[in-house]
Amino acid sequence: MLFLAATKPCTLNVYGATLSLEPINQAEVNPAHILVMEGELGRRILKHENNKIKSISFDASLIPGFPKPLPPPNQVPPKSRILIIRAGGIGDVLMSTPAIRQLRQQLGADAHISIACFKWHETLFEKNPDLNEVCSQPLTLGQMLEADFFLIFEDKDGTMARTHMIDFYLKCAGFDPAAVTAKTPVLTPGALFAPDVAAKLEKVSQGFEKTIYLNGLASDRLRDISPQMMSVLPLHFKEHLFVIPKGYADRYTKDGLEIPDTENIYYLDTKDDLAGYVTALEACDVLITTDTSAYHIAAAWQKPTVVFFGSIGSDIRTSYYPEVIAIEAAYQGQTCSAPCGKSMFSEFYEGRTDVSPRCPEAKHLQKFFSPCLDSIAVETIISAFKKALAMKILRGAP
Repeated sequence: MLFLAATKPCTLNVYGATLSLEPINQAEVNPAHILVMEGELGRRILKHENNKIKSISFDASLIPGFPKPLPPPNQVPPKSRILIIRAGGIGDVLMSTPAIRQLRQQLGADAHISIACFKWHETLFEKNPDLNEVCSQPLTLGQMLEADFFLIFEDKDGTMARTHMIDFYLKCAGFDPAAVTAKTPVLTPGALFAPDVAAKLEKVSQGFEKTIYLNGLASDRLRDISPQMMSVLPLHFKEHLFVIPKGYADRYTKDGLEIPDTENIYYLDTKDDLAGYVTALEACDVLITTDTSAYHIAAAWQKPTVVFFGSIGSDIRTSYYPEVIAIEAAYQGQTCSAPCGKSMFSEFYEGRTDVSPRCPEAKHLQKFFSPCLDSIAVETIISAFKKALAMKILRGAP
């Protein structure tokens, strides 16, 4: 846990939240002007806002009323106020919901359970039946003092990278993962609903047998898939409509990398529109994706999904999602083999934004997209898609 304070009167805009801060007055410390957050999040904010804020150190346990770390759930007194602190991407926060569900079952209706996440992800939890409150990170010390216990998912022994994150969250919350059977994420159908997106999809899908969300964009560009891969299914299955994020065309048209134009492709713009994105996933019959957030959302609704895995493996990511069909890239290259574990952010950016968005193997072969993903055979893609089509298809109910 990290504490930050302003070095001068300032406004911080971080992860969708706007915070107005004043420097600490030693004579009278205002808890509303001390920020509290996960250590990694705090270090990122400090790195980008070091002209406005600084790290401060003190023993928080000595502050009257400061919450205690969450004990084993069977030791939590009735009617306690529990604050769960979890930053991260959409998939990261959704995978915490099985642990939250277990806490609610263990602690009962009288417990007050809240979660602090990035502000732009708050709507993912607003209709979660296991939560009483949703607030944004960074928190203030004043908000922390309202809780009796807090839970931060800290990787103290380095097991996160070797464990399914759902199990990691359950263990951090005090549960035996092996004893928990309900491990799908919780996202109420219709919790995020964009009527305009739903109307567009209903109109354009007329005359097609099924609507497929085809997402070739990942949060990490190393996992983006090429136009050739994006074209396989639309060209072989003309009877279905394939909805593609407009961001894909926007990202790659300038590079002369375009998907062949066919009548069964519809580009949908949901950029910076989480409700629109979720509505599109909910309205479609099958999901094809390379991005993690999409298949975690789909798993909450048991929606048939095909996921491409290249630089990362599927073994600890989709094992609790029976509707997910994982396609692994069995690639042996000149500089690497899949899965290499590399990502744009950890391996190449290192805080910079002037680095070519390609993996080392792609650069070596003078290619644009990661060769491991491009190595997946057309027959493999078609076979996986047919399996997904054969599954029982559950549409959401906005």
